[in-house]
Amino acid sequence: MTVTNAEQLEGMISSNINTQFKEVPPSEAEFDKIADTLRQSLASFCPVTDHEFEDLKRRLKANIVVVMDIGVVIKDDKRPHQSWLPSRRSELDFFFWNRYKKYLEEIKHWNPRVTGNLGRVSDEIVDLLGDPKAKNDFQRRGLVLGDVQSGKTANYTAICNKAADTGYRVIIVLAGMMENLRQQTQERLDAEFSGRKSEYFLDPTKKEIRNEPVGVGRYGTNKRIASFTSVVKDFDINILKSNDLSLLSVSDPVVFVVKKNKSILNNLIRWLRNNNAVTGQKIDLPMLLIDDEADNASVNTKKEDEDPTAINQAVRTLLALFRQASYLGITATPYANIFINPDTTDDMRGDDLFPRDFIYSLAPPSNYIGADSIFGVEAPFRDALEELHPQEMNAFFPFSHKKGHPVTELPPSMKEAMAYFLLINGIRDVSGDFKAHRSMMIHVSRFTNVQNQIRDLATEWILQMRSDLQNYSRLSETESSKIPGIAYLKAVWDKYLLSRKAGLPGNPMPWHKFLSEYLFKAAAPIDVRAVNQESGATSLDYFNHREDGLRVIAVGGNSLSRGLTLEGLCVSYFYRRSQMYDTLLQMGRWFGYRLGYDDLFKIWISVEAIDWYGYITAAAEELKLEIARMKNANLTPLEFGLKVRQDPASLIVTARNKMRAGTMVKRPVTVSGRLLETPRLKSDDASLKANEDVFMDFVRRLDIIGQRTTREDARYFWEGVNKDEVEQLLRDFKTHPWHLSFQGQALADFIRDKMGNSKWDVVIAEGSVKDEYTELYCGSEQLMIRPEKRTIIATREQISISGTKVRVGSGGATKLGLTKKQREDAEAAFIREHPGKTNVSDSTYLIEGRAPILMLHVIAVDRISIDKNGKVRTQIEEGCQVPDFLFALGAGFPFTGLPEETASYMVNMVELSSYYDSEEDNDE
Repeated sequence: MTVTNAEQLEGMISSNINTQFKEVPPSEAEFDKIADTLRQSLASFCPVTDHEFEDLKRRLKANIVVVMDIGVVIKDDKRPHQSWLPSRRSELDFFFWNRYKKYLEEIKHWNPRVTGNLGRVSDEIVDLLGDPKAKNDFQRRGLVLGDVQSGKTANYTAICNKAADTGYRVIIVLAGMMENLRQQTQERLDAEFSGRKSEYFLDPTKKEIRNEPVGVGRYGTNKRIASFTSVVKDFDINILKSNDLSLLSVSDPVVFVVKKNKSILNNLIRWLRNNNAVTGQKIDLPMLLIDDEADNASVNTKKEDEDPTAINQAVRTLLALFRQASYLGITATPYANIFINPDTTDDMRGDDLFPRDFIYSLAPPSNYIGADSIFGVEAPFRDALEELHPQEMNAFFPFSHKKGHPVTELPPSMKEAMAYFLLINGIRDVSGDFKAHRSMMIHVSRFTNVQNQIRDLATEWILQMRSDLQNYSRLSETESSKIPGIAYLKAVWDKYLLSRKAGLPGNPMPWHKFLSEYLFKAAAPIDVRAVNQESGATSLDYFNHREDGLRVIAVGGNSLSRGLTLEGLCVSYFYRRSQMYDTLLQMGRWFGYRLGYDDLFKIWISVEAIDWYGYITAAAEELKLEIARMKNANLTPLEFGLKVRQDPASLIVTARNKMRAGTMVKRPVTVSGRLLETPRLKSDDASLKANEDVFMDFVRRLDIIGQRTTREDARYFWEGVNKDEVEQLLRDFKTHPWHLSFQGQALADFIRDKMGNSKWDVVIAEGSVKDEYTELYCGSEQLMIRPEKRTIIATREQISISGTKVRVGSGGATKLGLTKKQREDAEAAFIREHPGKTNVSDSTYLIEGRAPILMLHVIAVDRISIDKNGKVRTQIEEGCQVPDFLFALGAGFPFTGLPEETASYMVNMVELSSYYDSEEDNDE
């Protein structure tokens, strides 16, 4: 592979910096001095332009300051397992790990502080696996939890390298359910584990085995990894037979990269039994099975008295073939694994793939762009979102469209997104980043037929743009601006202020210079491809474009939803309806690392999806915090699974396999230390009026049922309110059924049955609206309330208060009613437990011993809400009438520390079925 001058210089600067600054990063002045000196001294050998130099410095600076913490583990110390790796470290040379570490630092420019922590994390996880040199049999089960597209593959690649170093002889990687994902994983492990190009290995057309080094193979071949699968071929008995290969015929560690396919797994099982084991005995070689996307297909969804699902049974059988076997599940969405067969505790305990031994939560590097960075409350990349509006999209791709849906034209917003993709390809070329892959994702339908129609229309559009650029881009600026296609690209260029991003700091790139010198050459290689079952496994053949970089617009559905990495993903166009946490998170292919173009990537996405992503982002963050809390409490994976099953935010995932049954699902839900609100309301007039009536009636009686008191942070505050009054209000106030985390009936039952004679604080939360709301009365007194102004998203089915934030009150609203010292103590405790976190959660102020608090909200609908980028935040579907004021509740339950303090939630699948298309969450 040829290397550009810029790449050579970047590698030399990176190596120099990493050698000199292993413990702490250099200052900006130190970095610039080293970079400038090397550029000057190597000017005759590898000259670079100012643009290329500025861009490579920006990339390197971004990498140099990256840090990565070690993760958090919860484990079952009662199970027989003894730490073994530290005591054996002195006798191991870690050949495979050391060359992988060197590859990461020299080729991928990871700094030593990150590779050092990756080494420590992989040490911890390998130590939790069985000792491959032990004499006793073992079967270990663990789960590694990481964020979507956060580098889980790098972590399990490090584990593979260290497993081979420590004595594991067989490593099986289950790489998703589709061949393109398996090929991507095989290629990655070729470069970062085995060190040989597997397309030349086990070639069915050749008898010889070509041994061409790649990746880590260039850092040493003293030891080898034998690969029994290849980029071009999944596991095949005939190929192994033709090469006379078996586990016993090689002395090296052996790796298999296989799909989660029933036939392939059963063929692998049959070959292992027939060729590698003494009859009636288990294979006497230590085996590590890494299950990538472990929540997909591996989990047994059958009842206890039924046979396990085919993939689940195959994985169990594989593990049982070996005398010593460790199973390591890898996932970003662990709900299915934690809830394996969620009917009873015994089922969780008995399932053979439940991570009974340990759950390890990874900490992503600091340059990871995840859900919180895009959809969180103070997300730094919130501006990357471009909203798709139902009025436009329903005319082209209504959520309920069917398999035969005709596509005769593309939405204007899709054309704008493709135009943006063309332009930023040119911008990245200006910076000298010619060979990097660039991808755009279009994900609006799960149907192959619809995807193929979109591909054809998008291809037609791209060809027209390419023709205009080829024929007219070198005309004068005046003449070229008369060409419709070029004028359109110029309008998109101006809309997104791309002249600043294409130029050097303080020196914007003129449009005509960009158009005439860069844009056609950048756009010419762009291809539009469908990625689905019909298109086959090679539609995204990044592997075959290693020299020049693939530039592709990928149109797909569920094939783009899980595991597959869209290399260099710059633009996403996403319009799908799903309300399952794991489905939504996995569809977010835009999460990950955008080194060198983090200011360019954009996501066109529906307002509804932004709403849900905001909601699940908070839930995912809470899950990580829960792991840390449970580690501190020395609780086991089984106890963690039970705890998470009692989280209101997890209700929607536990019901996943029962959605189609139209049944009732009953679950205990922890309310201790939680603020539960009502941000989702039914939007019909009758429901809104009923809520207004019960709200006003409750306020009217507050002076009778409680004692009004003065608080410095609240004008309207009552204490000593009898729990019966709060119970009845929660019973009567109705929310939308999709808002599963607030169930008034269940919470009312909890207050009645489990809160003794508790007295409640009640506060009317206020905002900063100058025009007071005057329709609220307490007794005969007219209350002058300053409403809280909130944006909303309203459809004919549902109103979401605060739109995509799905919140009613402001953050930390539960501190109302606490003394100044109580607040300060609570905040100090939060900072101690969560170093680096700045947003203090509502639960922080729900301290043990305080009174429960009911928060009453009068919401002024902000109908004209324009953010700093000119986006309208309030979205009201045509035909939906929303009043000027809405009423909402928040119930804060103080922390008790008692795990049995749970409400019993009931999920009505019959009611939910009218809002839910079960097929939307099926695999393709």
